[in-house]
This record gives sequence, structure tokens and C-alpha cells, in this order.
Amino acid sequence: MLKIKKILNPENKKLFIKYVLISLIGYSFIFLGLFIFVDILNWNKTISFMIVYAITYVYLYVIQLKYLFKKKHDIYKLIKFYFSIFCFYILANILFNLGLKLNINYLISTTFTIILLMPFRLIVSKLFVFKN
Repeated sequence: MLKIKKILNPENKKLFIKYVLISLIGYSFIFLGLFIFVDILNWNKTISFMIVYAITYVYLYVIQLKYLFKKKHDIYKLIKFYFSIFCFYILANILFNLGLKLNINYLISTTFTIILLMPFRLIVSKLFVFKN
């Protein structure tokens, strides 16, 4: 019970809300980018997904470092961030393409990928990447 209270403390709730808001902005960019690349430019869905996610992850480091975790940049945080993002990038691509193989619409497959990975990314960021 004590661990649950520690996890649900006001500081963590505030962090979670900020994380969700930052994620909503990032994922809005992802959906808009996918729509433009796939529906307007007729690019391959997998290639479009890889490009849009890669661009989003590059900017995510700065936003999370500065506004979410309020930490100063150092090379070790950057290395840990890119290592974790690389792992999540691979997982996201696997989940997305699994959805496509199951004939799920690419936007719905993206949504499922986001919902599954978002909580884990927050935990890894807090406990590994941006931890002092």
C-alpha cells in the first residue's frame, strides 16, 4: 500500500499530466505527418511511419529534458535517451507492422502502438534516462 501511495503522489500525477500533454502534441504531429505522407503523397505506410517517428523522437529529447523533467543536458542522458528511443522505435515499428499484417487501418495501428508503448516510455524516461 505504501508503494502505491508513493507512485500516486501529487508530483508524479503532475508529471504524468505533463507527459500526456507533451505526448498529445507529439502524436498529433505523427498523425498529421502520416496523413500527409500516406494519404496525400501516397508514400509507403511503413516508410512514412519510420520517418515521422524518427523526426518526433529527435525533438522529444529536448522537450522532455527541458520542460518535463527539468534537467540539464549531458552526454550520458542523451546516450540513454537514444538507446531507449531506439528500443521503443523498434518495438513501435514491430507493433505498427503487425497491425498492418492483421489488416488494421494504419491510423488505428498507430493508435494501438501509442497506447501500448506510452506508459512504458514514461517509466523508462523517469527511472532510467533522466534520473540523476
